[in-house]
Amino acid sequence: MGPDWYCDEVIPGKVTMEVLARTENTLAFRPPQPGFGTDHIIVIPTQHVSSLLDLDDDLATELLGAVKQAAARAVEQHGGCQVLTTLGDEQHNKHLHWHIAVGAGVARFVARD
Repeated sequence: MGPDWYCDEVIPGKVTMEVLARTENTLAFRPPQPGFGTDHIIVIPTQHVSSLLDLDDDLATELLGAVKQAAARAVEQHGGCQVLTTLGDEQHNKHLHWHIAVGAGVARFVARD
């Protein structure tokens, strides 16, 4: 396992970030350097969980509630958003994290004729 920015920097508060919501088990924040979009929120469990596939059901319920609240905020402020997590080789950090992204730079479906 490589470096874990969330466990090493974010959860202990070593980086400057806008915290939107925090519970004992979850954290929703705007990262210091947005990854994409005109608004970017990240939601993580505050304990290390490698990916969605390793998430236990109790924490899953609480974490999904935090994702839902962050997404509702984005929809209220911007009219819509995308919610994304990655697994396996697609993960740039092996700590489960959800992106709530708005605007330019987010994935778009290919239009079908």
